[in-house]
Amino acid sequence: MAGSLSDLQKLLIRASKEIPDKALRVIGVEGKKFITKNFRDQGFTDTGLEKWQERKTVDKMGIDSTRYRTNRVGRSGSLNRFGSRNTDRAVLVGFNTGGDKLKNSFKYQVSKGSNRVVFRTYKGYAKRHNEGLDDMPKRQFIGKSAYLNRQIADKIKRELDLILR
Repeated sequence: MAGSLSDLQKLLIRASKEIPDKALRVIGVEGKKFITKNFRDQGFTDTGLEKWQERKTVDKMGIDSTRYRTNRVGRSGSLNRFGSRNTDRAVLVGFNTGGDKLKNSFKYQVSKGSNRVVFRTYKGYAKRHNEGLDDMPKRQFIGKSAYLNRQIADKIKRELDLILR
């Protein structure tokens, strides 16, 4: 008989052995995708997208560094070097998209003994940006999120469906 009780019991035993490890990997992968998504969207997604505060473009003298300057006779000049690189640049992202940037610095570590996933970065200023410390505006990119929980639950459900086929 194809659908006997013993077959179901074997499937459930197999699922109980495989799901904890797969769930930890899913949490790590989906968490990393979530961080990348928040950098791409320039905000934090919980129940909705909360956009980050814009970058400060005014210098210490109150002059907007992203505006064109005029020369002495009134003709429009050019942007200074800082202004030309920062005009349409995304928040918390460097001048070029790749390389040693905050959004590329996140790694996750799965600890099977304690059944947890830890996200790490070697960038010292990540906490300052994420929590808004030392007069820095809060630009959260990781934390508790209903969106992330939903993504993880959907992925684990798909993994469970594959095992129980």
